[in-house]
Amino acid sequence: MTEMLRKTPAPAHGPLPTDGLPGPEVRAPRRVVAGLVFTELLIGIGFAMPLVASLSLKVDEIAPDARESVLSTVMAAGAIAAFVLNPVFGHLSDRTSGRSGRRRPWILGGLTAGLPAAVVMATASSPAQLMLGWILAQAAYNAALAALAAVVADRVPAAQQATVSGLFGAAQFASVFPAFLLVGLIPDNTTALLLVPGIAGAAGAVVSWILLRGDRAVPAGERTPVSLRSVFTSLLFDPRTSPAFTAVWLQRFLLQGANALIGTFGLYYLMSRLEMSTAEAAALVATTGMLSVVGNVVAAAVFGKLASRTGAYRAFVVASGLLMATSMSIKMLSSSVWPIYLSTTVAAIGLGAFYAVDMALVLRVMPTSTDAARWLGVFNIAKSLPQSIAPLLAPLLLNLGTDPVGPASDGKNYFALYLGGTLAALAAVALTPLIRHPRLTRG
Repeated sequence: MTEMLRKTPAPAHGPLPTDGLPGPEVRAPRRVVAGLVFTELLIGIGFAMPLVASLSLKVDEIAPDARESVLSTVMAAGAIAAFVLNPVFGHLSDRTSGRSGRRRPWILGGLTAGLPAAVVMATASSPAQLMLGWILAQAAYNAALAALAAVVADRVPAAQQATVSGLFGAAQFASVFPAFLLVGLIPDNTTALLLVPGIAGAAGAVVSWILLRGDRAVPAGERTPVSLRSVFTSLLFDPRTSPAFTAVWLQRFLLQGANALIGTFGLYYLMSRLEMSTAEAAALVATTGMLSVVGNVVAAAVFGKLASRTGAYRAFVVASGLLMATSMSIKMLSSSVWPIYLSTTVAAIGLGAFYAVDMALVLRVMPTSTDAARWLGVFNIAKSLPQSIAPLLAPLLLNLGTDPVGPASDGKNYFALYLGGTLAALAAVALTPLIRHPRLTRG
């Protein structure tokens, strides 16, 4: 794309360029870091509660005879909305002017808009209404997420980015804890499970607004007009001119795809492979989910700090991919409860390590930081796109032959599903040698 700017490589000696970020001697204010973590927690709750169980439980209420296909359709529609809207909202945020800054209005608006979306889902009596509510929720929280991620690029110095990325990832994982806790306590109250994220986001929006104060709008002389063409091109990038960014994008796409491929049907996996009732499966999801959250939070925080000290971002990505592949292989071969706990622990460490460094990594390889929210939005396509593809691909794998490990009573091949996830994680690891950039000197 003609708008893409090439960066001048760093000299052989001396500091790496920071592209307008605060210098390495300046640290982000603790208030800003707290605001990033708190707001990511709120946004994460908005995404986590439906994805963990409430959408599955709602589908089981309104369309029990076609739950797999209905859930796949609803999830795919929401993911397509996220795929399109995240970079678009980021593009608009980059060009927002006003006394309140360019990021905070989108964060406040997105968190507040999540509540009416939750009401639509909670009151849904048909798959179409549920789909509409989930699309609205994706739109709301992606508006907030696109702007929030750019705050890291705007206000966190390069030397501190991996540490903040780890805390950011820890907050994302911690946001799953309320979901698992509530699913375990009130598995039959789907309405409450769907409303809680919207209420939490709307209630916390003002606190987020205060913590992230100091946001600056685009100076008048640097404003670029928004047009239909600029909005459309915000979704695109040329892989040939940014090979390192492309490789990192593909890694997130494959690892997120592997996670989405197995995560969408996690509840149904337990009901099929382990022949559990809905209540039993929901309880186990809650228990293993809380174990996963603890592992994710600890791994993200610890590995983020280690990455800041060592700069070995690529090594952490390789380790996380191998751990995730191992976790999926364990579930692929499991027919009892205890291997599920082992798989959960391994995946928690692997996924925590990945999200501890992937944002810091992409901030170093994205083509330009002048449109940070736009490029981070493009990067987030690699997270949202698999959520639309995986629910459509999963039923094909589930209907591919017979599961050699599980019971044949329902005809679903979870062996093939988890094998697909394992291969995707290994493919992500294989891309690591392609991540080469002047701002990456180690790892």
